[in-house]
Amino acid sequence: MGGIADLELVRLLPGMAIGDFSCGNADLDEFLRDDACNYLKELIAVTYLFKNGNTVVAYFSVMNDKIVYEKGILTNSAWRSFLHEKFPHPKRSYKSYPSVKLGRLGVHTKYAGKGIGTEILDSIKMSFIDNNKTGCRFITIDALNKADTIRFYERNGFKFFPSDKIDTGQKTRLMYFDLRPFRDALEVIEKGSSIRAG
Repeated sequence: MGGIADLELVRLLPGMAIGDFSCGNADLDEFLRDDACNYLKELIAVTYLFKNGNTVVAYFSVMNDKIVYEKGILTNSAWRSFLHEKFPHPKRSYKSYPSVKLGRLGVHTKYAGKGIGTEILDSIKMSFIDNNKTGCRFITIDALNKADTIRFYERNGFKFFPSDKIDTGQKTRLMYFDLRPFRDALEVIEKGSSIRAG
């Protein structure tokens, strides 16, 4: 198996057989087995499976989210600094900014360490800059507060939200990925390719 391009991407539907899936995290395994269909029925989250025949190699779930200023959680100056870095002046007056939350991401232990998680993140990023049906500026995640999990998301371009710069012993850490620089970098690469081809 060369990567997710060799796998079948399937949207999870109620009653669909999952089989024996284990990513080494009981919470992620339980979500797929027991909760993902309920989240779908309640219109909370949609889960997608990457399958190799009948085997679920990996899965992820996505749901709508927003980045918003909340008094008491984020200081006014930290919020202004975040906005100043991300948006030109006229766009800074919005009260919230559209995002999609990566609710869960799990890769079967048999396929761990092969770059599948990174490929899935790249695929999600591309899906929200190519043919996106609604505005979406950020991908957010409540990353499990474990060193290897945090490193994985940091390697894939995710940053801590300003209110979550310090590890205070919480179970998860709020992180985000800004799609605008990602899209802009792809456009530069495409322009360079078309100039060389012309």
